[in-house]
Amino acid sequence: MAGLREIQGQIRSVKNTAKLTNAMKMVASVRLGKLEQKTKEGSKYHDAFEGLFKRIMNIVGEIDHPLSKDPAGGKHLFILITGDKGLCGSYNSNVLKLLADRIEELNLKADDYMVYSIGKKGRSLALYKGVSLLDDYVENLSSDLPDEDMKEILGKITDGYVSGEWREVEILYTKYINQSKYLASSSTLLPFRVEESAELENVDSWIFEPGPDVIAKMLVPVAVKGIVFRSLQESMTCEQAARMIAMTQATDNAKDIEKQKTKLFNKLRQEAITSELLDIIGGAEAIN
Repeated sequence: MAGLREIQGQIRSVKNTAKLTNAMKMVASVRLGKLEQKTKEGSKYHDAFEGLFKRIMNIVGEIDHPLSKDPAGGKHLFILITGDKGLCGSYNSNVLKLLADRIEELNLKADDYMVYSIGKKGRSLALYKGVSLLDDYVENLSSDLPDEDMKEILGKITDGYVSGEWREVEILYTKYINQSKYLASSSTLLPFRVEESAELENVDSWIFEPGPDVIAKMLVPVAVKGIVFRSLQESMTCEQAARMIAMTQATDNAKDIEKQKTKLFNKLRQEAITSELLDIIGGAEAIN
């Protein structure tokens, strides 16, 4: 059994770990609050934009746009959104597992697909597994992705689709539901599709300048960018939520271990004191 000094060292180590995990929990909590607010505000905008687009589709019927056409051939492209860091529970592993499941479901061979990784964890897995990596974005990943970087990411994806390099572009991300619930999800980014609105309304009084078909074509790139940005924003929110929960559990576990070690320390110390007292009493009686 470990000695008293060794147990004291273990108690100090566990206390320091609890302080560290608690600090990480507080940082994640602050970041989560900010990201959650942005996600809610962004969802309102995207929902309103999607509703307007659907109503326009009731008039147009079908969009004649390069991003909406089915290419003849090409590879399947996965946009994989993960985090840059670990210590966030199963957040990263769930998205990576979804990638493996989708490859199996689609029965894709190694030369049938490529991955565009956004986040260091996805890049690391792709390199480890020998997956064909189109490119990666790992520089200070956050929900506030600079417009220049967003244009670069979308440019490589859309240009490749229009040229026939990709037959389908699928985005894998983590959908945010609430602070304790999030789900690894996938959605088809390209070819771009939007359903017509189920709400039939009188649009005779609407004035379109230019025409509705032209407006629909102009909105397609905006809609594609919005889908990528929303997926990224929700994923980053989920990462902070997962990290806050993981660090909360780690802090609680550390405190439980500290209590157990403290009880053990007190028990051993009491036994040592009792043993010394018995030795003293025994020695006194022997002298007498």
